[in-house]
Formats: sequence, C-alpha cells, structure tokens
Amino acid sequence: MTADGQAAAPEARPPQPGGAGFGTFAGVFTPSILTILGVVMYLLLPKVTGQAGLGGTLIIVAVAHVISFATGLSVASIATNRTVGAGGAYFMISRSLGAPAGAAIGIPLFFAQALSVTFYIVGFTHALMPLLPASAAWTAPWISTGVNILLTGISLKSADLAIKTQYIVMAAIAVSLVSFFGGTSEEFYHAPEWFNPEGPAFGEVFAVFFPAVTGIMAGVSMSGDLEDSKTAIPKGTLWAIFVGFLVYMAFPVWLSLNYGNERLVSDSEAVWSIARWSSLIYAGVFGATLSSALGSILTAPRTLQALAMDSLAPRLFARGVGPANEPRNGTLLTFALAQAGIFLGSLDAIAPVLTMFFLATYGFTNLACGLQKWSGNPSFRPTFVVHFIISLGGAAACFYVMSIINLGAMVGAIVVCGLFWFITERRDLETTYGDARHGIWSAIVRYALQRLRRSAWHPMNWRPNLIIFGGDPDKRPHLLRLGDAIVQDRGIVTYFHLLTGDVADHAPERKELLEVFDPLMQTQYPNVFYRVDIVPDVFAGATQIAQSYGVGSFEANSVMAGWPSKSDRLEAYLGMCRDLAHLDRSLLLVRNTDEGPVERAESIHVWWGGLEGNGGLMLLLAFLLKADRTWRSADVKVMTVVNEESEEAQARRNLQLLLETARLDAEPRVIRREGRAIADIMAEQSGGASLAILGFRLPDEGMEVVFHERMTEMLERLPTTLLVHSARSFEGEPVLFDEVERQTLSDASSEEVPLGRDDGV
Repeated sequence: MTADGQAAAPEARPPQPGGAGFGTFAGVFTPSILTILGVVMYLLLPKVTGQAGLGGTLIIVAVAHVISFATGLSVASIATNRTVGAGGAYFMISRSLGAPAGAAIGIPLFFAQALSVTFYIVGFTHALMPLLPASAAWTAPWISTGVNILLTGISLKSADLAIKTQYIVMAAIAVSLVSFFGGTSEEFYHAPEWFNPEGPAFGEVFAVFFPAVTGIMAGVSMSGDLEDSKTAIPKGTLWAIFVGFLVYMAFPVWLSLNYGNERLVSDSEAVWSIARWSSLIYAGVFGATLSSALGSILTAPRTLQALAMDSLAPRLFARGVGPANEPRNGTLLTFALAQAGIFLGSLDAIAPVLTMFFLATYGFTNLACGLQKWSGNPSFRPTFVVHFIISLGGAAACFYVMSIINLGAMVGAIVVCGLFWFITERRDLETTYGDARHGIWSAIVRYALQRLRRSAWHPMNWRPNLIIFGGDPDKRPHLLRLGDAIVQDRGIVTYFHLLTGDVADHAPERKELLEVFDPLMQTQYPNVFYRVDIVPDVFAGATQIAQSYGVGSFEANSVMAGWPSKSDRLEAYLGMCRDLAHLDRSLLLVRNTDEGPVERAESIHVWWGGLEGNGGLMLLLAFLLKADRTWRSADVKVMTVVNEESEEAQARRNLQLLLETARLDAEPRVIRREGRAIADIMAEQSGGASLAILGFRLPDEGMEVVFHERMTEMLERLPTTLLVHSARSFEGEPVLFDEVERQTLSDASSEEVPLGRDDGV
C-alpha cells in the first residue's frame, strides 16, 4: 500500500546484476565526466570565450553549472529516497510523476540517446579526416560505420568491458588537459579581455555552451547495473559536476591568458596552438567523442529495457542476457538507429530537438523532486534533503534554457512529449508505482481551499456544485445525463447512491457498488463523482449529506432529485425539500418522460414569471445546458403569460431586454391567457419541447398531498420537466447580471405592465 492509499504494483524493472554491479567511480562518475568533458571543451569553448570575453564566459559557465548542480541535487535526493531501478531518469520520473509522464520523457529520451551515437561518431570522423589524405574523403560514412560496429561490439560483449574501455578514454582526456595547461602561445602572457561588447547576445553564446553540462544523466542511466544506486548515483553525479566545473572555469582563463578575443573567435585550432604536445589534443578529442558515443550505446538500450518492462515499449526489448541482464535487443536497435543516422547524412535539423529532449529530462527530474517535497508526500523521505525551491528553480531554469536555445525546437519537443503522454494516458494502465501525483493534487487542492476560505464570496462567482440523489444509476440515468450536462466543467457534480440500514450489514455491498460504478462513471461521465453512503433513513440522510458534504467553504449549493411518482412517504420527501431550502440549497427536481438518452435536443422552454425568486436560476440553467453537446443546437424559448392584450407589447419588450442583458440566445414569447388555465397553456405550448424549466414554491405543511396531485396532473401533460426552487443565497440575477444591469431590469419590470408572479405554478 502506498502513502496515498493506492495499491502498489510490484516494481517493474530488470533484475539487478547479481553481486557484480558497478560502484560510484566506474558506474556513475566515469560515464558522466566523459560526457561532460566533450567536444564543446575542445572545439567550441575558445569561440565562446572570444565572443563573451573571459568575464562573460565565467558567468556563462557558473550559470550553466548552477542549473546542472540543482539537477544533480534533485537526482541525489530522489536516489536516496528509493532504489533507482534500470532506466535511470525514466525510472525516477515515472515513479515520481506517473507512467504518462515517464513515457512522455522516456520514449523521446531513448531516441535522443540512440541518435546521439550518430553525432558523436560523426564528430569523431570529422576530427579524423584532416589526418587522412584528401582522396579519402569519400570514406567518411564507412569510417563512421566501422566505429559504430566496433563500439556496439564492445557494448554487446559486456557493460563491464565498455566501462573498462572508458578508463582508457578518460586517460586520453587527462593527458590532453595536461598538454593544454602545460603549453603556452607566442602571445603569453596576454592581458585578459573581460568582455566583448561587439560579441553576440548573452543568450546566443550561452546556448552554444550549455550542451557541455548536459551529460550528468549518463551515469544515472546505468542505475540498473549499479551495486548500490542509493550511494553511487548521488556521489558520482555530484563529483562529476564539481570536477567538470573546475575544468570549465580553468579552461577559458588559460585561453584568455594566451590569446585575445579576436584570435579566439577566428582560430578554430587555438587549443592545438596552445598545447605543449598538439597530438595529445587529438587523443582527447577522439576520446571525448568515442566515450560519449559508447556512453550513449550503453544508456539507450537500458532506457528502452525499462520502458518495455513497464509495458510502454514492445516486450521484446525487456529480455536481457546473462547474469547482468544486459539488453542486447535494445543495443541492436540502438545500433540500427545510429547507423540510419550516419547514412542519412546531416542531422542538423533534428539536433536542436534532441537537445530539447535532454533538457526536458533534466527539467522533469527537477520537477519530480520539487513537487514531491513541496506536496509533503509522506513516502518521500530522502536521506539527502534538498529544499523544493532549489529543485523547482532548476526546473524553471531548464525550460528557460530550452526557450533561448531554440524556441521552435522546444515547441516541437513539447508536442512530441505531449503526444506520448496522451497515448499513455489513454491506455489507462492499471499499475501504479506509488507515484506522487495523488499527493501533488492533494497539495494543490489544500492550497486552493485555503485561498478560497480567505476570499470573499460574491454571487457573481456562483458555480453549480451539484449533489444528485438518484439511487441506483441504472434506474435513473436521466439524472446523471442532465446533471452532467448542467455542470460540465463549470463546477462539481456528485452522484449519491444511498443505502438504508446498518453500516455493518451494507459495507460489503457499498464496496462492491463502488468497484462497479466508479470506473463506469469515470469513463461515461468524467465530470461526475460517484459515492455510496449508508444512512438510517434516506430522506434524513440526504439532508445530512447536503449540509456536510464539502471541505471548508467549498460545499454543495444545489440538489437534484427525481420527482416522486408515488404519494407514499410524500410528507417525508417534501419535508426533506423544505429542510434543504432552509439550508440554502437550490432544488432541481426532475420529472422524466424520455425512454432513453436524447441524442440531440430540439428545444428548451423556460416559463418565466419575473425577475425575483427563481427566474435568475432558471435562465442560468438554460445557459449552462446550451454549452453541452446534446443541447447545443436546441432552441431556447422564454415564455410568459399576460392577462390582457394591452400588457402584451410591454411584456415582450421586457423579455427582449432581459435576454439581451443576460446575453442569452433565446426567443421571447408572450401568450395571452384568454381565460385558460395556466396548466392548459403550458401543455399546449410545451408539449413537444425537449425540456421545460419552471419555478415552483414548496407547499406549507399539511398541503403535501394536494400539492403533489396538482403538480403531477400538470407534469403528465408536459415533456421532461426541470422544477426549480432557488436558494435564498443564490439571489439569481447577479450570476447573469451586474448591478447596473439588474437595476435596468428592475426598472423595466416595475413599469405599468409587470411580468407577473414567479411562482411558476
């Protein structure tokens, strides 16, 4: 059982390597630092330093590493809360924000990791070509293919062999750094130029450098192969960030001491010129590109394997080989994708989108940590504690960096991630990982309720928070359909199924009803919440529920029920209605005549008696219904009755003014009484309508039977009818009209010919 009260699914992840997992240095620090100290350092950092100046570059490096450090802290916090299984970043996001969020990041992340192999291998080939004869230019794709086969073969042999190979690469990078810092140019010592006022904008230069610090997930993605991920991931990730920060702070200082800004911008081989042994720089470049490619070949299949174990990718890729459960099927797919990229040639068009996927991963990792900490999720108890402001700030910074690097690519990445999220959400996976979504939504609801309590309520802010007392949903589906159509996304509707008797006797039945109907409600009526309550008496229980259901100042304001077809217990039913009215709950009583669901409603007739009382709520209900798909094309007619012909013109003008002021698309209709009974007029005018809406007054005690007989006789001649009794706190009109409009209508309705009484019947 999770902290949110949900049944937890077993952890779906490949088995951990039996006793032979990698430690902090081999499994996390090495792949991370080799990805961080990459091509940007050798080929792009000199140009960045020249464009921004030494001071500007140090600021860029510091800001980039603040973001990287915040992400590293979030990774450390999540890793010390629970064991990070195979999949690294995907595992952390899916177990924190749910399967849809995990799929939205994990699937694009796999393709980004796989296609990153292409970029690193092609980068290696480009660095190699100047050392070959010019006639060998045509061999570049085949050289890249050979490197791809070699690195994939190393990875297929075993992850252990790949990690040992990376030791050699790290040694090559180390000696290249010794060569660089051990050499000087002919201009040494050159006075540092701190800023370059003629250089590009800060954001443009920052975007060029930032990919250098996006390698911290390389070690995290090896989580399934670690001996102790709770220890290795925090230590290895943070140490890699720290070492990378020191190197990237020192590198531009040495560049500026040797060359001026203009030379650094124009000379792409400045690093070679400064180095004591320039050949060792080639070793570093080759090592940086090959190690990054090898790291991606290792991490991409493991991300895919974790997705497959969670049924978010074909199960074929979930199977592993050997005691370490190595994902060979995923490795072969990674090879195929990388090879396709090599033969497609330039991938410059999608390169920014791939960068966006990496940044989105870091952003969502920060978000996962920050939201869990902010929401106070009891199950989130990391031993490495990070304040939620740091994590949420890191998330915001990641998304900001995405926007300044390439706004179009950011939009494209968001669309792709959103598509995967939507598809996964629609699949409605039944497993839960004890993720933080429930806790996060609970925290948001708690915060909103606290804010709502401090906000003064005004009738203009009225929303229908509706309770439906309908018993068995299969017997009264018309209440569900009408209640859902009225409320939609403008309020809350809760359907109560009341069981009468003792709790002990009906508890099993209650549980069974919830298990059957709650999923159906979520599917057929997503705006409706379904509850089953056990009460000693149905009418007294309904009254208690209506006055107690809600939290704080957020409570039900309207009650819907069916019109009683029988006169037994009529006194108790109308007594309940009177109690609900005393509690300031508006009453919506439905007398249904439709045999089945209405596919398309033709007309709504509102029987209007005046501005005071029930009129405002009746008009509002017609307005709300018109927003529903079933009722969207229905014609609304507002009907009123006058006694004399002399009253007709004034009544029509008043109705027209009313509808214009209420912004309700409806037809005003004035009928002369001519000695006929109101019930006969209603039957004649509204007999063929889809719905009639009319107000009513509750009878005095002792008049229940007479009231019921008179109303039933009238309703039998009408279509499906919604009887409305407005709560006193509703005040009707402010929901539709402001104070100036209300005064205008009051003046109009108080002229020589009044609109009439608003008792409706």
